[in-house]
Amino acid sequence: MGDIIMKKINKRNGYQFLSILIFIGAIFSLLKQNIGFGYALIILGYIVLRKSDLED
Repeated sequence: MGDIIMKKINKRNGYQFLSILIFIGAIFSLLKQNIGFGYALIILGYIVLRKSDLED
């Protein structure tokens, strides 16, 4: 069962999942009025999301 799950998770899906987590962190930091850190996380999330587009 574990082999089936690991085969479905490739680099592209990993990058997309990581970018989702980064964007969630950015939203929470912006809600807590931590503007600089929130925008930095948005930029980082965007970079990771673009990297997922380059993976096959």
